[in-house]
Amino acid sequence: MMASSVGSQPGGLGRLLHRLWSAAWIWSTGAQALSSGMSLVVSVLAARLLGVADFGAYVLVQAGVVILAVLQYQLVAGPMMIVSGHRARSPAYFGTVARVALAVSLAIGAAVALYSAVLVSRPGADGLALPLAAFVFAVGFVAQDNAKRIAFAMGRPRAAFGYELLRHGLFVAAVAGLWWGYRVDTPILLACGGVAALVAALPVFGPALMTRWRGGLLQAVGRQHWVLGRWLALVVFVSAAHEQLVTIVAGAWINEDASAGLRAAQVLLGPLLVLMTSLENIVPRQAARRFREGGRAALAGYLVRVLLMIEIPVIAVCALIGAFSGEILQLLMGPGFASFALVAAIIVLGPPITLAREFGVIYLRTTRDTQGIFFAFLTSAVVTAAAIYPMIRAYGVEGAACVTVLGHAVSTAVILYQVRRPRPSSETGAAATV
Repeated sequence: MMASSVGSQPGGLGRLLHRLWSAAWIWSTGAQALSSGMSLVVSVLAARLLGVADFGAYVLVQAGVVILAVLQYQLVAGPMMIVSGHRARSPAYFGTVARVALAVSLAIGAAVALYSAVLVSRPGADGLALPLAAFVFAVGFVAQDNAKRIAFAMGRPRAAFGYELLRHGLFVAAVAGLWWGYRVDTPILLACGGVAALVAALPVFGPALMTRWRGGLLQAVGRQHWVLGRWLALVVFVSAAHEQLVTIVAGAWINEDASAGLRAAQVLLGPLLVLMTSLENIVPRQAARRFREGGRAALAGYLVRVLLMIEIPVIAVCALIGAFSGEILQLLMGPGFASFALVAAIIVLGPPITLAREFGVIYLRTTRDTQGIFFAFLTSAVVTAAAIYPMIRAYGVEGAACVTVLGHAVSTAVILYQVRRPRPSSETGAAATV
């Protein structure tokens, strides 16, 4: 009996490894972890290589790209993931999405190049180098992100992870080669990132663009994606773009150093933000099960327990970072960033607030009250827009950091009010049966 059990273990282990190898969520989580982790690593390396002023220019370009990339995702790749999930789609459909994604990438690249030429100043630098590099970076960033999403939608998760790995590998090799034999400045760093992303996107865009062109399909896809993504684009804009907009405004009204300081403070929180993002893979599914089995009371109890379990260590880590922010900034980013210790001490107030907000959002999403989510982020955006000028004028970059935390606090307060507000008994009973 024992021999039989031991003999069966290799086969069981092989089946387990095969299931893990075939599980799309494994590769999806890996791609997200790789992307988030490399983003933090690249920020630290960029700060070390460029210094405060040039790193600020790099951050300003990135912030503009992120805002536009988030918006286009909700209209191109986001709806595609839903549409392709209903049933298998033809190569012509993915070819149409690829053509739209490429056109959108070029449009975003042009917008970011113009934005860089107008808002981002680098004294003594070639006037065209930064806009051209920003164009390449934006086109590559958006195109590769869409290529990765297309690969996942086509049922090729391992390939999608491979493209993400290829992108970062090419970028590191290019930057290392140039640093060793030449030099690295902001335009070169941006261009390396854009070219590496474009090369990593070719295995998807090449075959997809070879499919037959069908104008009627383009119109049908456009209508379907617009219906699915129009409101989500607005919600994401007033939520995910919050910190990016504050960074851009601070850099434009103060100088590039302000953007560098805000980004450096956010880098310190990178591991916490990755942890909070990873909760999206587990908590919503469990929340839906608790709501289905026990209604709102069971859902609220589950979310409160998990929130308290995570919130306490998050607060402890944020307090530790705030107390030693100057030393940590100097160690990671370089001596020039130690002067932003107060900015980091302000920014670290954000994660405990946003964590509570995210659990409130999960509650409202689970109970189908998404209108409350939009109202909360819209209110936060209005308050941020009203406060940012007087705060920056009075307190400089520290004022910009305060506005970032203020925006998170307002959206969190409104979300939690939506969660706590009384509801008619008929609504509660109906929701529990969904």
